[in-house]
Amino acid sequence: MSYEEILTEVQGRVGIITMNRPDKLNAMNARMDYEIRDQIADWNADESIGAIVWTGAGRGFCAGADISRFEASVQGENLDNVVPRPAQSWIDMIKTAKPVIAAINGVSIGEGLTRTLPCDVRVASDTARLSFRFLRVGLTPEVASTHYAVYLIGLGRTLELMLTGELLPADEAFRIGLVNHIYPTNQLLEKAVELAGAIADNPNWNLAKVKHLVHQDYLEHDIDKVLADESKIFRESQGRDAHKEALLAFREKRAPNFH
Repeated sequence: MSYEEILTEVQGRVGIITMNRPDKLNAMNARMDYEIRDQIADWNADESIGAIVWTGAGRGFCAGADISRFEASVQGENLDNVVPRPAQSWIDMIKTAKPVIAAINGVSIGEGLTRTLPCDVRVASDTARLSFRFLRVGLTPEVASTHYAVYLIGLGRTLELMLTGELLPADEAFRIGLVNHIYPTNQLLEKAVELAGAIADNPNWNLAKVKHLVHQDYLEHDIDKVLADESKIFRESQGRDAHKEALLAFREKRAPNFH
């Protein structure tokens, strides 16, 4: 499929999605939202892809929602044409997708930040700036960010950042755990793809099951249920070809080849 708002490429087992509205700092509109989802869905069905990197062109990752969306809503236009699909469907997609690394290459504001929180890994350039700047435009946080942010950085820090709309430098975002790693801007994509490649080397089935277990049980207080869930998947994994290949590779003193 030919896209208008994103660029795509494949490096090895890693798919790369680049939001491509640099003149708008990659502000999210309905077309871009659709294209990102469509490409992720396509790669989810492709066994040759093991992980996905999501980044932006130019000096911005995503400056939030395209303001024309909200102008249209105020003016009473048909919102089906201007508003991306519900946040719940974004979360559901990311939870069930191949592992997704958000490579935050520049400003990441509002929706541009909240959409990264359900991703499996967030990395940022050393020049990135992140902000939950919703109150400054008379809106409130979305994409379950009031849930994800608390589990990533804690209640007090979440409230401070959301209530002030502070523009957070990359090094501070790393210090508090909002991003996993920071890299020099000119190395960000290379490092993100390298990390994605290390993930993608693993068996697709096992990757999917790890994501499923974590998302299913990270809020579960019943440890017996968590153990039962893990044991069930563990037993299933023992009978799969990937485990057999790993055992054979161990005996032959070589790296396993899962693909």
